[in-house]
Amino acid sequence: MLSWKDVQQARERIRPFAVRTPLLRAPALDAWLGCQVYLKPEMLQRTGSFKVRGASSRMTLLTEEERGRGVVTASSGNHAKAVAYVAQCLGIDATVIMPENPNPAKLEGIRKLGAKVLFCGTQTGERTAKARQLAKEEGYVLVHSHADFYVLAGQGTIALEVLEDEPELTAIVTPVGGGGLISGTATAAKAIQPSIRVFGAEPAQAPRYAKSLEAGKALTIQTGYTIADGTWCSHADAGNFELIRQRVDGLFQAEETSIQSAVALCVAEAKLVAEPSSVLGIAAAMEGKLPVRPEDKVCFVLTGGNNDLAVLERALRCGTGFQEG
Repeated sequence: MLSWKDVQQARERIRPFAVRTPLLRAPALDAWLGCQVYLKPEMLQRTGSFKVRGASSRMTLLTEEERGRGVVTASSGNHAKAVAYVAQCLGIDATVIMPENPNPAKLEGIRKLGAKVLFCGTQTGERTAKARQLAKEEGYVLVHSHADFYVLAGQGTIALEVLEDEPELTAIVTPVGGGGLISGTATAAKAIQPSIRVFGAEPAQAPRYAKSLEAGKALTIQTGYTIADGTWCSHADAGNFELIRQRVDGLFQAEETSIQSAVALCVAEAKLVAEPSSVLGIAAAMEGKLPVRPEDKVCFVLTGGNNDLAVLERALRCGTGFQEG
């Protein structure tokens, strides 16, 4: 199983690629979220999201022969952009499989980095199957977005940084999509501070890990549409499910209206422009779902800021209702 040592080793590999983002105290959010709020703004990464941590952790381990073959990945956008960026830095050819209805900002960023973009369906499973097919037929190395040991280790470096900056944190809250971020975060955080609580937040339209925990096994579920496109998937990875089952203290769901309000709250009160996927923890806290107290020091990981501007505009317009709450 993934260990603290694995995360420490990943930290050295990712140094040339990932920014050490600050931990920001945000007292203006305390009353809204019911605790002492700290924010980890991963939108400040060079690729606009935390995904560069996992991508660089995995891709720096490629052999020269593997680099010559090129890489392939499937992603709704942020992981694909991270893979494209690291590939450009290392001189590797990259192919990314995106949904047929991609986030325009993410698509543009990936193309600017020189990656080849292919489109396949709208479901995560379709894109992953296509990536595996190309890896087999073309010899590409698959860099999976969340079902990869070294990707998880890279994502876990967030916990190392936040606990160095504030050793007395009570809890860390992360969005949950494929499950790699929360798995890596919980592994590192609890190794450093066993008493810390780690919570995850999923969109209410796609609660695949919550449903899996209820069933006692990793499931594939039917999902509805969510503006949190970076976390919109139907399949719970079996390996990440097991790490979540053992090391995560709770999963909570955020409604669409709360996600919009959380985006608006971050802009208005924290002065940070976060994409909908990254504010799931804040949205769940605004709904009063997180078991936190006013004296608790809680870090909310804001995973990215690669916004579809049309979606952002709607979120800001609809989300301003939080000011009346």
